[in-house]
Amino acid sequence: MINFYWKSRGLRVKPAMTITKGLRVPAMALVVSVCCLSSCDLDVLDEVGAGIQPDGDKIEVKSDSFDVSGTTVSMDNIYAKSIYGMLGKLSDPAYGDIASSYACQFYPTAGFDGIVEGAGIDSVQLKILYSSFIGDSVAPMGVSVYPVTKLPANYYTDDPTPFYDMNTVWGTQAYSARDMSISDSAYAATEGAYYRVVSVDLPSKIGVDLLAEYNKDKQHGAYASLEAMADFFPGVYVAPTFGTGSMLNIEKTEIYVYYKREYHTTASDGETDSMYVGTSASVLTVTKEMIQLNRYANSKDEHLLEESADRMYLKTPAGVCAQLTIDIEQIREKMGNRKLSNVNLELKAVPKEYSSGFSLGFPGTNAVNTLNATRSKLLLLVKDSMQTFFEGGKIADNRACYLSTFNTTAYSYQYANIANMVQRAIDNSVAELQLLLIPVQVSYYVESSYYGTSYTDHKVAHYLAPSAVTLKKSPGDIKIRVVASDVSSQ
Repeated sequence: MINFYWKSRGLRVKPAMTITKGLRVPAMALVVSVCCLSSCDLDVLDEVGAGIQPDGDKIEVKSDSFDVSGTTVSMDNIYAKSIYGMLGKLSDPAYGDIASSYACQFYPTAGFDGIVEGAGIDSVQLKILYSSFIGDSVAPMGVSVYPVTKLPANYYTDDPTPFYDMNTVWGTQAYSARDMSISDSAYAATEGAYYRVVSVDLPSKIGVDLLAEYNKDKQHGAYASLEAMADFFPGVYVAPTFGTGSMLNIEKTEIYVYYKREYHTTASDGETDSMYVGTSASVLTVTKEMIQLNRYANSKDEHLLEESADRMYLKTPAGVCAQLTIDIEQIREKMGNRKLSNVNLELKAVPKEYSSGFSLGFPGTNAVNTLNATRSKLLLLVKDSMQTFFEGGKIADNRACYLSTFNTTAYSYQYANIANMVQRAIDNSVAELQLLLIPVQVSYYVESSYYGTSYTDHKVAHYLAPSAVTLKKSPGDIKIRVVASDVSSQ
């Protein structure tokens, strides 16, 4: 057996014979081997691998930091294709007011089957269905419904005034987000299975005209296709009229046309046993095949667009966002022809001063919305690509656009590596790279397996819920750390 004694940078070995599974090895042979290993300088270990590389394959790495400038830009007209909307008004002491309305078309899901011969229409109601809201649950609010003349299929949050008859009011209704028709205990017991509803009475003539169209021919007139129904009944515009303090997350909008229907019961022998008359409804609803235009109006937020030396802002929906500018020429000058391997970016947030009134929450918190299977994130993309990105329903590819979420510990948004984006700008000889920071909602698929649950993103859209954050932009607050490497040839 060998006994080792450490001393200085060598080894002392007590002479002996080593027996390993019957093999006799002279101790001196081991001494020579160990001494050869221990004679290497420990500093050489720092370059393990580099020494055996050919000179032409050595990699030179360089890193440096660069300042990024920022400002606030308007986002008052965004692409918002969605069957979900918001209704109401909110006022935030720091970020101003938000009002939300929407115009929509309808698809008929039920006709006038079994209507009592000679009977007319009992009544017509617009039902605004929601299960969640933002703000004060008991704030008194008002809503009005107007007839739409024709909706353009552009899905942008334009002013809807040209698309509806503002001189004709089909119905009005006062409400509170609490919806007193459903008790708290019933709502809690069913875990929100009930929709809360705001019902607005509409003119009976709407139902009379729909019934006449349904009875027009065997194809039921405009009921035969989506396009025909949109031409015959262009839709409604739903807008808040008075009150501030709450905003409803609209999940469904439907029109119920109530009428008398004959019901027949059948005995076990298959013969008709009896007949009675009851109330039924022909239903029209908003579906993804139909057009819904969401409208968001921001006010008392002009200060957000004023040039600031140390702050820039994000506000949703359709409010303002932050624009970043990276000096590509400066990076090219310092990094030369080296290829970028890592570029990290951090955006620090200003702590919010919550007031006794309503305060908007942070965007991009990664909060999950189970209603429409989305998560809130913050998108970083090239400014010129915004329109095609959202209209195309694209996803972040970590090449031309990136996603981040709010880090509550660091109180910032962090992008670990945007090297592909910056490298592309260098390769295309761009002088300045202009980027936008836009709050988004990311649609996902849930996949469950034995190993756990995973989320696969499949679409990115503008974040349509109220939110806001202030970001720091003083010199030194926004920097990118660039690491570049070059394989030299000799």
